[in-house]
Amino acid sequence: MQQSQPESPKIFAVSRSRGKRAGESSLTKKMRERRIALGKGRESDESEPEEDLEAGAVVLHQLFNRKVVRYPDNTVVKSGPRIPLGEAEALKVAELAGIPAPRLRDMQADGFRMTCIEGTTLHDLWPAMPHEQRKDIVLQLRAILTKMRSLEPPPESMIGACDGKEIRDTRIHFTYHGPPCENEEAFNQFLLSSFHPRTPSAVREALARRLKTHHRIVLTHCDLSPRNIMVHDGKITGLIDWEDGGWYPEYWEFIKFFERGAPEVGWKEFASDIFAEMYPDELVDLTAFSKYQDV
Repeated sequence: MQQSQPESPKIFAVSRSRGKRAGESSLTKKMRERRIALGKGRESDESEPEEDLEAGAVVLHQLFNRKVVRYPDNTVVKSGPRIPLGEAEALKVAELAGIPAPRLRDMQADGFRMTCIEGTTLHDLWPAMPHEQRKDIVLQLRAILTKMRSLEPPPESMIGACDGKEIRDTRIHFTYHGPPCENEEAFNQFLLSSFHPRTPSAVREALARRLKTHHRIVLTHCDLSPRNIMVHDGKITGLIDWEDGGWYPEYWEFIKFFERGAPEVGWKEFASDIFAEMYPDELVDLTAFSKYQDV
């Protein structure tokens, strides 16, 4: 008698660039994107609404319904209808664990306020850094990751974002969302559920057999690229942009390190210095997955 397989979690994708806006129907989204593709986009299709900012406030980032503003009181507000509030919960976990990251100050109507991290992004510093300093920085990052990975997830937590609301899986072009998973078997079904419909069943079954269910669940940032690492006076002062962060299988950080974009020359060659434990089998497996998944 065959064992019944767990039902695959339903997933949906939101484009990292445009995507479906809050309160927008699928038809409206298609019409808007078609206007842009034909070069007939309206001002409202791409532009962000202008806001009056208080004196001294600086817009650090603004694109596609996302805005990050630094205020004179040394706080930063991240807001917009597409901001995942699970990031705020991730910042709470980081603070309790003593992980260098922005500290959450308060929730806003469509976002949250956090402290501003002192320093410059590693992305800006990397090109001029001598090898010895690069080595020192990546070993600092290794120590931070070791501390993150030593944390035990809360008893009631599931695989997914720290607020327990969803899984966020950002790939090359899209961010895939799904409900949180009770265990790694359900998480594996989430990964399999985004295969192209025309994937041969033999390939699907072969790849499914490669997935394991024995991994620890650990705190994961999911986007360890130099643009998200702040440095001051040769020391890492914080990891920023925890949008995809949460509780995930222990190999997930390693996979995302290679999957997410990082244009800095030589950065990924330091993987063995950054990660105390490498996951070559999972890296090969998930790389093979990407040939048949929507990315």
